[in-house]
Amino acid sequence: MAGVGGGGASAGGVTGVAGAAGGVIGAGVGGGRGRGRGARRERRSSTRLQRMSETEEEVVWTRPQHVLTKKGTAGQSILLRTNYYQVMARPEWCLCVYHVAFTPDEPRTPVRKLLLRQHSGVIGHCIFDGAQMFLAHKLPRDPMELASRRPDNGSPYTVRIKFIREIPPSDTQFLQIFSILLRRCYEYLGLTQIGKHYYDAKREVQHPKHQVAVWPGQVSSIRQHEYQVLLMTDVIHKFLRLDTVYNLLRRLHTTNPNNLKWAAGREVIGMVVMTRYNQRTYTISDIAWDLTCLSKFAYQGSQITYLEYYQKAYQVAVRDPHQPLLLSKPRKRDLRRGQKGNIYLIPELCVPTGVSQSMKADPRLMQDLAASTRLSPDQRVKVLEKFNDALFTNEKVKTELDQWGLTFSRELSQVRGRVLPGEVLTQAHRSFTYTGSDGDWAREVKDVPLSVCREVGRWVLVFPARLRQEAEELVVALRKVTPTLGMTMPPPTMESLLQGDGPQDYLKALGKHMGVGLVVCVIPNTRLDRYVAVKRHVCMVMAAPSQMVLAKSLQHKGRLLSIVTRVAIQINCKLGGEAWTVQMPLRNTMVVGYDAYHEGGRRGGASWGAVVASYNQSLTQYYGQVTRHASHQELANNFSAAVTNALAHYARVNGCLPERVLVYRDGVGDGQLAYVKDTEVAAIRNCFAAFNFHPGFSFIVVSKRIHSRLFAEGASSGRPVNPPPGTVCDDVITLPERYDFFLVSQRVTEGTVTPTSYNILVDQNTNLDPDRHQRLAYKLSFLYYNWMGPVRVPAPCLYAHKLASITGQAIHDSPPPSLADKLWYL
Repeated sequence: MAGVGGGGASAGGVTGVAGAAGGVIGAGVGGGRGRGRGARRERRSSTRLQRMSETEEEVVWTRPQHVLTKKGTAGQSILLRTNYYQVMARPEWCLCVYHVAFTPDEPRTPVRKLLLRQHSGVIGHCIFDGAQMFLAHKLPRDPMELASRRPDNGSPYTVRIKFIREIPPSDTQFLQIFSILLRRCYEYLGLTQIGKHYYDAKREVQHPKHQVAVWPGQVSSIRQHEYQVLLMTDVIHKFLRLDTVYNLLRRLHTTNPNNLKWAAGREVIGMVVMTRYNQRTYTISDIAWDLTCLSKFAYQGSQITYLEYYQKAYQVAVRDPHQPLLLSKPRKRDLRRGQKGNIYLIPELCVPTGVSQSMKADPRLMQDLAASTRLSPDQRVKVLEKFNDALFTNEKVKTELDQWGLTFSRELSQVRGRVLPGEVLTQAHRSFTYTGSDGDWAREVKDVPLSVCREVGRWVLVFPARLRQEAEELVVALRKVTPTLGMTMPPPTMESLLQGDGPQDYLKALGKHMGVGLVVCVIPNTRLDRYVAVKRHVCMVMAAPSQMVLAKSLQHKGRLLSIVTRVAIQINCKLGGEAWTVQMPLRNTMVVGYDAYHEGGRRGGASWGAVVASYNQSLTQYYGQVTRHASHQELANNFSAAVTNALAHYARVNGCLPERVLVYRDGVGDGQLAYVKDTEVAAIRNCFAAFNFHPGFSFIVVSKRIHSRLFAEGASSGRPVNPPPGTVCDDVITLPERYDFFLVSQRVTEGTVTPTSYNILVDQNTNLDPDRHQRLAYKLSFLYYNWMGPVRVPAPCLYAHKLASITGQAIHDSPPPSLADKLWYL
């Protein structure tokens, strides 16, 4: 029905077949040079099959041709377990694709499936997308012709089946077929599909105090890895509110009676909701204030109200017929299903999903949710083993796998990894080695001068009158800690807010202090509109760095000096200073980080892309630029232009261009690798060519939102524990078509650590072997000055993330050029 968020379960049935288990699929595929057998050139996959599989993953060959091995040797060997199970198949197992034609022609896919299904005894179980049929065996005759009849009227058809090819494990279609098979197994296990993933509604954990429910779920994929086809599986969680969007709108009406539309828009637009009557998710694009449940639309030749439609289609009752409707624009898959107009939803029937910003700001709520979702390595392994047991004990799953001639290993796959040597950090005259035994190095750098200190100069401290004591204590503490850090910080101009502490009160006070080099504000709480207004004004109008200090943090007397020390380090870095350095063997090298912030919290709309590039030998000073883009092509153009500007700045500072340019690209989702390689990499190369510049060049995709896990063995307990910082995995679970590795750079004491994936798309004349790439990635994780410890991704990626986020959330404009060479966004 056009215009209404109807629709039941997603379309696309699956049928399957085959025999007994035995051998290993895809053995011996990895490790070769170029596109060997089993890693052949990617063919364009069926659009229908992609829709049925509901996966955006694809096999894209990005491994540089000259790379013979991706395995490093540096560090101490460590045996790791992973969250992968080996996929085993019967001997001579193969995945085949056949073309199916009908005479006379039958354009309707459901009818085609009925006609083919009549011969399941001859063909065996298969997956049929309406044009191509996929089997786990070869048919005895090729071509094969069969006679079918329409069940409804007996019309005769000839079904002609012709072999096309065997699908190698390195093919995207192979991945899609197994995605369909996994979805069927999830359904047999009684899991509920929400969006792309499956959850166990029967194991719902409710937190009535916070009006939140948690559904545990499972995410899995089967694809060719280095030597074998492996099943990756991990635990995920879905957060559902126990109230509705209608309740949220009523609360906003109470708190913002004169500005409801603005407040509701900020809270609801971009929100992902679930309709419990069909358990589908929708992203809210707008609120249709001019429509209510009593509004009418054309439906099956007559006019019907939205209230009547939902009662008729889903047997749901709506209490308030006058509530406005929510508007959701159709997604690509909705358009493919024939959904042309906007989708209108009733707030009372919509449950918000996920965790909102206000919820994230509630430490007690987040602590309670973490207790339900943060699994220790030992707990996670037990859940993975329980899922494996379910695959072997559920009769429907066993039948499905038997028919496809498949089974899974009962043991998690193991891999030999390495722990990289500890890194030597230097802060002024003090050097020490970080070995990972502690989560940070705060004790080692206490009372030690910073590596590079900047003079603070004139600065102003703005605070509400009722927080004068906290402001004065902040000044006293700064005057105490800055000399030990090597900083010179004169007394500030004290600006007290006498009337209030709203955004306009701060802006009015700041208007008196144009020309200062630093603005520090003591704020009573985390109110967003105040933060946005102050940050934007100080950046765009005053062209100065700013530091916000929460009054509550200054009230912890026992921790005051520790907190203020961190504030002082941030201030120094925002003014262009450096906190510490790491030994960097590479000279004349520029590292570049890129990340994007998507307005509304999702891709598809306008976004802010940030590029930060180092311009000194120790890779600690960064030149940052951020621009807005509304399309992929605009992103590539802006990216290239930013690299050009960064090279010009590097040349101004150093008197020459760098010998190497290493780009770390964050924020690349599934299905975007081909675009990044063909468009963004090409744009940067064109930038080099325009200046007749030929540096060593690497382009590395950094992915932190992955589901791969690594487990070490506890020295005393023997139970699964998190591997130590510096752990590298570059074998077994990596992909043969990539030059990739996994790195655990930070120490995690709560929950299970997630390694970061590094995929080197380009490695041209850099003279960096796998060891040097891996060690450089680890070194760069030490140079993020907002944390006294290694972070998950290289520092330039995290700086780019901070720059993009603060611009998209608060600044909404490209910052002044005078701030480009400072970490003002830290």
